[in-house]
Amino acid sequence: MRLPRKSFLKFTLSVLISAAVILAVFIGINTWVNPLWVSKAPWSDDSFAEYRPIYRYQRTGKAGIAEAQPWKVAFFGSSRIDIAFDPALPQWNGTPAVNLAVSAGTLPETAPILHYTLERAPLEMAIVGIDIGDLLGGNSPIKSTGFMESPFNPDGNHLEQSLRYYAGISSFESAVQTIINKSKNRLPEYTPLGHRLRHQETVDVAKVIQRDAISHALRVTRRRKANPPAEPNETKAEKLRQILKETKEHNCRLVLVIPPSHATYLGVFYHQGDPDPTFSKDRIAIARMVAESNAQFPAAPPAIIWDFNDFHPFNAEKVPMDASKMHWWLDGTHARKALGDVMLARIMGWPVEPAGADFGFQLTEANAAERDKALRDGYERFKTEQSDLWNWMEQGILKYQDTAAKSSAKDEAAPEF
Repeated sequence: MRLPRKSFLKFTLSVLISAAVILAVFIGINTWVNPLWVSKAPWSDDSFAEYRPIYRYQRTGKAGIAEAQPWKVAFFGSSRIDIAFDPALPQWNGTPAVNLAVSAGTLPETAPILHYTLERAPLEMAIVGIDIGDLLGGNSPIKSTGFMESPFNPDGNHLEQSLRYYAGISSFESAVQTIINKSKNRLPEYTPLGHRLRHQETVDVAKVIQRDAISHALRVTRRRKANPPAEPNETKAEKLRQILKETKEHNCRLVLVIPPSHATYLGVFYHQGDPDPTFSKDRIAIARMVAESNAQFPAAPPAIIWDFNDFHPFNAEKVPMDASKMHWWLDGTHARKALGDVMLARIMGWPVEPAGADFGFQLTEANAAERDKALRDGYERFKTEQSDLWNWMEQGILKYQDTAAKSSAKDEAAPEF
């Protein structure tokens, strides 16, 4: 048997040494920069914290942030919470607060993200957003959001995850971007507290609302007409029960929030004859489950529901037809931090300007019928008192009805809210 030639052995050895050097460089830089918050080492430089670009890897980045400090207040939910709720408000008076909401987050993600956080932080308060329509809707993009590859996934392959975080190309690319951001003093979308604060502006708000919000509401209404919502989705209902149970067991105060949408988005459901335009079934189901949980755990802090999804003047802000921005809204479904600040003030009992003193409704099982009537009355006021905005909404409906009628399979599978 012939032995390998010395030249071949030398080549193989050089390849292995090169690979080891590259691997060492990747691990060294990834742990030094810790770009996604999950490759922490004793020598990690926290001066990079402000510059870490977690936007493409939100779930992974926020899992790292969840372990970064002993948080006492945390926000959970979808992009509506991700963008609007500020954990750095001075009103927190030094209480460690963090925003762990994620884009397109639905109950199947929110529950395990909250569980992960409760296991690692001494949370005293959890503010959990539930987009209206989520509980009774069957859709969830959980398999395509990055959740499955993140530490939040309880069934994930932790060895594979660790290798990717410490030696992976995606982590290395993020590390390089972090270094560039710091060298140019360029802040990314997310703050170190998980708040999606920056780079959210749209060029033409009116066009975006018609293109995205109104057309989306038309597609959702079409789905709901074909399959009228009746009962909560079993999987999602179980996830909400998990949220209620685990917060009670950890003696953590739970505030469920129904985030707002702009009136021109909400109005489509009424205008188009949605089978439940006030989403009363969703509200009743949430309120009932909260009441049952509070009764089951009388010694724990009672969970409450704050409902901001209505035709309040803040939610019916005039849509500019030029390049100017709205004060309260980024688009038809995402409130700005300015409106999020008002919501947090109402939830926490902080001082609020008179115009916001009646913003939000504390929903209970007992007043769900009252809320339903108020929503219907609000729509009628919207039609008559803000006829220009209502007529503009109608124009958007006419413009995009054909889009809704021909919605693709991808649209049909998209999350409802």
